[in-house]
Amino acid sequence: MSPVVSVLMPAYNAGRYIAESIESVQGQTFPDWELIIVDDGSTDNTGAIVQRFTDDPRVRYFQRINGGQAAARNTGLAKARTPLIAFLDADDLWLPEKLEAQIAVMERTGVDLVYTDGHIFSDDGTVSHEVFHILPGEKRGVEMFRVLFTSNRIATLSVLVKRKALDAVGGFDEDRAYQNSEDYDLWMRLAKNGASFYGMTEKLMRYRRHAGASTYSESKLLKPMLAVTLKHASDASIDPAFARQRVRSLYRELISSLVIEGRLDDARAQMRDFAKWDAGAVVTKLQQLLLRSFPRQFNYLSRECLYRAEWHLRSVRGRSRAV
Repeated sequence: MSPVVSVLMPAYNAGRYIAESIESVQGQTFPDWELIIVDDGSTDNTGAIVQRFTDDPRVRYFQRINGGQAAARNTGLAKARTPLIAFLDADDLWLPEKLEAQIAVMERTGVDLVYTDGHIFSDDGTVSHEVFHILPGEKRGVEMFRVLFTSNRIATLSVLVKRKALDAVGGFDEDRAYQNSEDYDLWMRLAKNGASFYGMTEKLMRYRRHAGASTYSESKLLKPMLAVTLKHASDASIDPAFARQRVRSLYRELISSLVIEGRLDDARAQMRDFAKWDAGAVVTKLQQLLLRSFPRQFNYLSRECLYRAEWHLRSVRGRSRAV
């Protein structure tokens, strides 16, 4: 029987976790899948561990020179032989009924992409109380794009998507500026192209948070998220004032995170870019001076003084317009 779902698994130095991830695919109640593992230039024992699973003819293994997650996923997509595509990173897990439940929803609704809720857990098995903020039910096209522009509601490992929808937008953008948020960019491009989405409230996946994860530090997620948001901020379906607010907020979050992480040179570089983008904004000019002169007090003074003053000024302006 030909497989129905291709599961794309990029792997880079994933020897510690990949066996458990593969087993969570093999444990699916829906059996008609192929697992395409793309080794993105690993230097550990990833390949040796994967070889233990290749006696299962559904498991296919490919190696490539390191090019990042987007390139590895696109390599897997080119090897896929099925009408449906799912994603699972080499350190995350699925619950056994994940694929079966999603296929049932896709057949019932006819949507292009189904995603689910799930749990975040750590290496010691502790489950976080954090949530994925999924949007239950069906959303289509521009409506979903506006939701996504506000925040990414979709975890990559939760997705089942029709191959034809991916092909219509050209798969993942491999620009390294978007790495760690290339999925976010893909969802927005799918929505802009008219794709339909369905969010399931069932918790069918488990996202592992650990120190070796590519998004472990806040800045490693915020920087590409900002790049993706800037890429889409000029779209005609987004209110320009809201787009500006969203970009400004991400710049501020990124700079704050870099300061907390002690990466002051990077923080100052981002502040220079922010000041150019936000030219004329008084608070941003003051922040630039603050970061240069008092970096240790930057976050406190920004939060307690500058942002409070900015909020009060907006409130006064809002009341004046209402009169």
